[in-house]
Amino acid sequence: MINQTIHEIFNPFDVETPLGYGVALFFISGSIHSNPQFVIKFYNTGIVRTVDQNDIKIFGNPTSGEKINPQPIDITKPPKNKGK
Repeated sequence: MINQTIHEIFNPFDVETPLGYGVALFFISGSIHSNPQFVIKFYNTGIVRTVDQNDIKIFGNPTSGEKINPQPIDITKPPKNKGK
């Protein structure tokens, strides 16, 4: 049996992932055998994905609600796929 804890993030914060820029909505703490995960909503598409903590960069001070983007984001363009 796997026990997981899901926390809603009351002060959602901006993140950068390999899939693009988005906002972190939930934090999933799995077990001692897995990394925590974040549920991310991506700005340019509205798609929601689960992303490993090791693949996320957080900017600013999310605990105080400060949202600082590392660079201007053009949300009209999809993120570049580095794998293609």
